[in-house]
Amino acid sequence: MFMTVGIVVVPVLAGVLLFAATRADTFRVERTTGIKAPADRIYPLINDFHRWETWSPFEKLDPAMKKSYSGPASGRGAVYEWEGNSKAGRSPGHRRHPR
Repeated sequence: MFMTVGIVVVPVLAGVLLFAATRADTFRVERTTGIKAPADRIYPLINDFHRWETWSPFEKLDPAMKKSYSGPASGRGAVYEWEGNSKAGRSPGHRRHPR
């Protein structure tokens, strides 16, 4: 009985391990979503960190979150920092606007 199980399980396990060894060591997970709105309505909401609270689900995790803004009001060079509860977390240093 054990010999029969061993004859079947060992080659299958070896095959899985060999297959896994040929795969990449890293992987990336991405999520996408579609927004059914024109870009001229969406862009102002993401270009200005002050307006993120109108749409970001993370802003609602801690209503007492401490926020600070520096740099330009919006666009390139704008900086947003936050410190909230365990759900909202805190900014890793600062979040600089990419554009």
